[in-house]
Amino acid sequence: MRFICDSMLGKLAKYLRILGLDAIYFRPSRKGVETIFEEPYYFFTRRKKSPYQNTVYIKADRVQDQLREIKNIIKPYVDTSRIMMRCIKCNKELEAVEKDKVEPLVPEYVFHTQKQFYICPQCKKVYWSGSHVENMYKWIRELLEL
Repeated sequence: MRFICDSMLGKLAKYLRILGLDAIYFRPSRKGVETIFEEPYYFFTRRKKSPYQNTVYIKADRVQDQLREIKNIIKPYVDTSRIMMRCIKCNKELEAVEKDKVEPLVPEYVFHTQKQFYICPQCKKVYWSGSHVENMYKWIRELLEL
């Protein structure tokens, strides 16, 4: 299932990616935009009208409240083994990478204190389990009532 967030919901798209979901940040002027609607999807928007099927109108301003609004929609699609396994910048699935290959890409302290690294195959952003990860998992458990 694909989740498409309109241009008013960029932060929501990032949080859906943290949850491991395929979340597109929709900008109509982007080339090839029609292809994002080719597979099953939900379209999230704050606008009053939408030409797309499966549109869900988001009322809340804050992303945490937006997630609570759509919790029942997204919960069946969350695979706990895929949480934090998507690039929050470009939505690609992350790949494990050998530690020695990221040394020039991460701060020295991080390189020496972390064992596992992941990289986005598209934008090359490097990810690791920093101090914030435990708080993120706590938030996710509370949101999804796990």
